[in-house]
Amino acid sequence: MTQIVDKQLEKLKFRLNLVLIALLCSTTLAPCVIFYVRGLGEVKWMILFVAISYLISRLPMRIYDRFQISADLKIYKKLLVDKFKRLSTNGDLINRSIRKKYPKHRNVTNIETIREKLNETYTIEKSHTVLFVFCLLTNIYALLTESFVTATILFVGNILFNYYPNLLQQYNRIRYKRVIEKFSSVLS
Repeated sequence: MTQIVDKQLEKLKFRLNLVLIALLCSTTLAPCVIFYVRGLGEVKWMILFVAISYLISRLPMRIYDRFQISADLKIYKKLLVDKFKRLSTNGDLINRSIRKKYPKHRNVTNIETIREKLNETYTIEKSHTVLFVFCLLTNIYALLTESFVTATILFVGNILFNYYPNLLQQYNRIRYKRVIEKFSSVLS
């Protein structure tokens, strides 16, 4: 019975998150592909930007601690990251929807899942950074070729679906690290 419920829960999470993923693709990846395949973009530049993005993907995880804007949650709240968290994949709105059908569902259930979530923030930030760099380079190139509509769509999409998700991962890291520190101090 539990396996069936787990599968149904995973399907629901997937469906709810799929809408946001579709928005990500339609405002970042699709305009890039269209720009290079049918627009003014030359494939050689796309290959160069993919190569640069690949190099970014090879950076060690510890680099992302240097990208951290602040150790203070207030800065992130001023940037409305806590509001963005509500609308993000696996965010508050999606979790609230899931809990209507599965009231006992929790993303974090113990200190081990908090550690897993902390590590996950680095992986998610890395993937969004790779996409951010590729879209940013394509955005600049689109501006240089006077493809202003593409550049505008990419700019907005890149902020909403790559930059803010990175800020959210930084915000979450602060929260997870605080819980881990409190838990460790209680055990000491």
